Amino acid sequence: MTSERTQQEKDEATQQQVGVLQQYGLRWAVLAAWRDALQLRQVKVPADTDVVLETARMKIASGCFSVCDVGCDLTTVEGELTIADSSTDHNWVDFWIDLLARAMSSGEEVERVLKVPTVKFRYNNCGSNVCRC
Repeated sequence: MTSERTQQEKDEATQQQVGVLQQYGLRWAVLAAWRDALQLRQVKVPADTDVVLETARMKIASGCFSVCDVGCDLTTVEGELTIADSSTDHNWVDFWIDLLARAMSSGEEVERVLKVPTVKFRYNNCGSNVCRC
């Protein structure tokens, strides 16, 4: 009975991780769209923002990184975009933060609005659950 419970707990944990990674795929799309919008407005962002955004996309798509590790990358990008956007006279920070919140709760509506596709992934559970946050 103990091994059955342990397997059930593992299955539930896996389902939770898959759900979070799906949300992170949409969160990534919102952040990428925000980055594109800032670029169109010629707002400067830190040079490493694009690298961290691309790294997060690859981590999500691979399915081999912990949700904590991916979340740290996305949070870093979100912070950099927020700072860059809020430093302008006509910032859209509230709009993007609201869109991010909706992406994490009811993603379908947000996915229809975005021009950037969400990151598709395969959950591989490579055993890399280390979080370097």
